[in-house]
Amino acid sequence: MTAFLSFTLLYSYIGSMKQGVVYASFSLPMIIGVTYFLIYWAVPNLLFEEKYLLFFLLTVTVFLGVLNIQIVCVLMQRIFLALNAVAGVDFVLWDTFYLMITTILFSLPAITYETLRNWSMKQKEVIQLRQDETEELLEVKSDGKTHRIACNKIYFIESFGDYVHIHLANKKIVTRMTLKKLNKELTNFVRVHRSYIVNPVFCRAFNLDEIIVKEKEIPVGRTYKKDVSEAFDLNRMAT
Repeated sequence: MTAFLSFTLLYSYIGSMKQGVVYASFSLPMIIGVTYFLIYWAVPNLLFEEKYLLFFLLTVTVFLGVLNIQIVCVLMQRIFLALNAVAGVDFVLWDTFYLMITTILFSLPAITYETLRNWSMKQKEVIQLRQDETEELLEVKSDGKTHRIACNKIYFIESFGDYVHIHLANKKIVTRMTLKKLNKELTNFVRVHRSYIVNPVFCRAFNLDEIIVKEKEIPVGRTYKKDVSEAFDLNRMAT
């Protein structure tokens, strides 16, 4: 309602208040329609798909169509309101020009804003997709859901029978899987115990007896001391 009143007052500068009401009645829906069409169909389906020529031609066609409709509406309005349509060709051209300019000025900011906002969101999705492609992901099932976990976010993995607890920064994910299988899937992780696999990046302190990750003291199994020594280069550090 506010928009309609604003358009009525704006178009009243052309002539009478009655003209303003008529022009607002057909211009406002047209501006809304053009804006929505370009934002929600043309931009995502043509511009973002890099079909620039088609997008340009469609945009020009849409605005030419709007121009034709406005010319017809101006002529009809002046005829029905007995505003001397024959003698007032200049007025018809001016009215049409005024309507077209206001259509562009009112629709263009919204189209530009939404296009830039959607483009920014699309770029973030592309960046995230590229990161997902480069990141090593571990896919596990837990609580009826499939989780895709970035391996570089895993602190350590703890085994409880046929289940494992995957410890992340602020949570843990429980899934039915063996450490043996996980040890094969995870690169750059170290098996330090029959019940533990650790990510060396998050090890705060370590020796051949225990490793500390996230305040957790993880024992080093006898059969894994050699692997731990090689992974953490403890022999070189001792010398």
